[in-house]
Amino acid sequence: MHRKTVGWGLPHRFFCHTGSGGASGTPNANGSRLGARPTLLALCLVLLGGCSTCPGLKCPFAKNTKVQRHGAVIAIPKESIPEYKKLHADTWPGVLKMIDKANIDNYSIYLGEAAPDEYCLFSYYEYTGKDFEADMARMKKDKTTQEWWKHTDPLQKPLPTRKAGEWWAGWEEVFHHGGPAYGPSQVKSRHGSIIGMPQKNILAYTQMHAAVWPGVLAAIERANIRNYSIYLGQIKPGEHLLFSYFEYIGDDFKGDMARIANEVTKTWWTYTDPLQVRLPGTPEGEQWKTMEEVFHTN
Repeated sequence: MHRKTVGWGLPHRFFCHTGSGGASGTPNANGSRLGARPTLLALCLVLLGGCSTCPGLKCPFAKNTKVQRHGAVIAIPKESIPEYKKLHADTWPGVLKMIDKANIDNYSIYLGEAAPDEYCLFSYYEYTGKDFEADMARMKKDKTTQEWWKHTDPLQKPLPTRKAGEWWAGWEEVFHHGGPAYGPSQVKSRHGSIIGMPQKNILAYTQMHAAVWPGVLAAIERANIRNYSIYLGQIKPGEHLLFSYFEYIGDDFKGDMARIANEVTKTWWTYTDPLQVRLPGTPEGEQWKTMEEVFHTN
């Protein structure tokens, strides 16, 4: 299993590993801070209103909801990490309630070391509402959330590459594959990782990932990988990174990652591997650098 992780941000060449996290957080990618058995009644409500929990609109009940995926990044000084993790291990109930009211779902924050002793927070979440700007404005006005930000904002350091008005810098999604339909209860683990991307290679990388080979996508699906996204952005001017996020629904993660390496994917990697750059501190035998999940809420 200890083959280098390459190409995508998955262990073994493909994906990156990260755990499932605690319970908290609140950043956002557009200038805001973000970063059971059904009863008959519940089933009727789903049938009437549509389902908002199945990624990629794969759910047969998903009629009125279009999921918007967001990836965003902010720096965090090394000395601020312990307090940030402590806060997000026990996020205030009022903050979580406001996240839910703002139609933010499946929200994770990862901690990654982009360079020696230079850390960033990478967030992924899904917006399932109908008016993103209005919901974010509503969150900004929430008194509990405002009080929470008084604790979290001083721990963070916005990137110099962020757009005007942003706190967390919104990054560009350059690849997504939802895979076959599945439910949130099937997710066994979530994974996030990062890798360097030289500016001169961006065009080639994004063009390849705009039309990924069908055989490669089939291998991802067979490996029980779902809701897989890759985001591109700048940590510093001219210094680009890729941030990958995916969910795993199988029972043998290491085995599934090992089985990805068929002839099609091996050929794919001969094109994608040279475009990427391993980050300092990446463990021997790996390509993408694993990150720690420090927050998650559904």
